[in-house]
Amino acid sequence: MGGGPSRVGANALDVVPPSCCFVPATDGRLHFRGRIVKNKEGVCFDWPCTSFKFKTSASRAWLRMDGGRNYFNVLINGSLVCVLKTFSAVRDYLVPTDGESIVEVQKRTEAKIGSITQKETSSVTLHGLVLEDGSLEDLPQDTPKRLEFLGDSETSGFGNLGPSQPGVPNLRSVLTVNVAHQDANQAWPALVAKAFGADFHNISWSGAGVVWNAGAGCSADAPFHDLYSRALGSSQTTSIDGEWQPDAVVLYLGGNDWWSLSHKGEEPLIAGFRRFLRHLREHRGPDVAICILLASPESVCACIGSLEDQRAFAADMSRCWRAAAEQLEDPKVYWDVVDPKPPCSLSDPADWGQMGHWSVQGNSKWANAVIPILESRLDWSRI
Repeated sequence: MGGGPSRVGANALDVVPPSCCFVPATDGRLHFRGRIVKNKEGVCFDWPCTSFKFKTSASRAWLRMDGGRNYFNVLINGSLVCVLKTFSAVRDYLVPTDGESIVEVQKRTEAKIGSITQKETSSVTLHGLVLEDGSLEDLPQDTPKRLEFLGDSETSGFGNLGPSQPGVPNLRSVLTVNVAHQDANQAWPALVAKAFGADFHNISWSGAGVVWNAGAGCSADAPFHDLYSRALGSSQTTSIDGEWQPDAVVLYLGGNDWWSLSHKGEEPLIAGFRRFLRHLREHRGPDVAICILLASPESVCACIGSLEDQRAFAADMSRCWRAAAEQLEDPKVYWDVVDPKPPCSLSDPADWGQMGHWSVQGNSKWANAVIPILESRLDWSRI
């Protein structure tokens, strides 16, 4: 799953023959995963890992969409065939089908991400499919386990395909940020969901804190408490409707709040996190497990420059998050320390991608430590 920027198609556009047929994005034979909004234009989405899948006998197919400058993995019959770079405004993008194909298109990028040299991404509108010499066919319906992951840049896979830059970000790492270096489908939530064969939503935003967003580098207009209930992360006018309910919410947040903790104090953070947990319970009902993941003092997290700082971060967040959860007195709120073995280490360059964030290897280490936690808490087995 996924691919590096070297596999991005340079010429994704093609001319659609006039004899082709158009299938609107709202057709029930297109299966979507992730939060979406349907309107008269088609299907809109922006959260990372949102995807759609269809089965077709067409000799060629095009995606008619405003891609919002996002990147997508295109899989044919389960195998990655290309990484699609899109543009703003409506265009047609050729998908290399070859008759009797199951096509899956996965959003790699988060709701809004850019760089000094690249304009920010925006929400996607899929208008529909254009098919040549074929039609859509029904996909089998399934009822898998369901997981909802909440987090920030580590959860969205920020920089996981970029150059190895461990430690605290510096000017050089900031100047080399490339949107093509992010693939949320190779971040730890996707790896955990795959282990269980679970349907999942990835609700994450780089730089977002539960209460306090990062002072620089966060493109969100609100803290995560407010972002969470949006169907489109970049729009305040859409909200989730409850049609999709997870079996568990898996939460790993706090890295951005931590930078403000020393001068704003613990009490506002504890109160804010407690309020957020109540917010989650209101949205998800009384039976959904809420699993809070806490950092290990021995495995380094994003943008941490030393093991000493990691230990301080782990201790601070554990103390605040546990206090908030205990005050809530909710029997289905759990917390566990994620302790990868071997740990993510500043001395192992392969653990690191862009701007002090985990590489795919670092994400895999974290995922492998999360899986047994969920096995125990949810009484699930891996596939």
